[in-house]
Amino acid sequence: MLVEIATVVHYENGIAQVQCSAKSACGSCTAQKGCGTKALSALAGEKTAPQFELAVNEPLKPGDRIELGLSETTLLNGVMWIYGVPLLVLILSAIIFSTVFKNELVVASCMLISTACAFWGVKKRINHKQQVNLVPVFLGKVS
Repeated sequence: MLVEIATVVHYENGIAQVQCSAKSACGSCTAQKGCGTKALSALAGEKTAPQFELAVNEPLKPGDRIELGLSETTLLNGVMWIYGVPLLVLILSAIIFSTVFKNELVVASCMLISTACAFWGVKKRINHKQQVNLVPVFLGKVS
């Protein structure tokens, strides 16, 4: 299980609105001086911290720090849908459309359209499920 620390923003009737702190992995490894990723991420600036609601089985107050858990299966399933499906559609559309059409511009356009449709379909599927399985689990307060 992946564990993350979050801060309670609002709590009411067993539902807590929490915010995870945005952080970057850059700056913690030994390749800091020669890493292009660190330079590029510095240009992007600080990311916004996500806020969401979850059910909590103990009373909390704003400012409390809590531990949240997310199962590896849920994370891998999400990665498969968000990255794997569109990539598979891109590869298959390249193979299929290159055998059907001889013009490369038509092939590239069809690949772009089919991959965009794959992203749209994945987004609809995730929104349709209402992210029930993607909600982290409350593990407890951090002292």
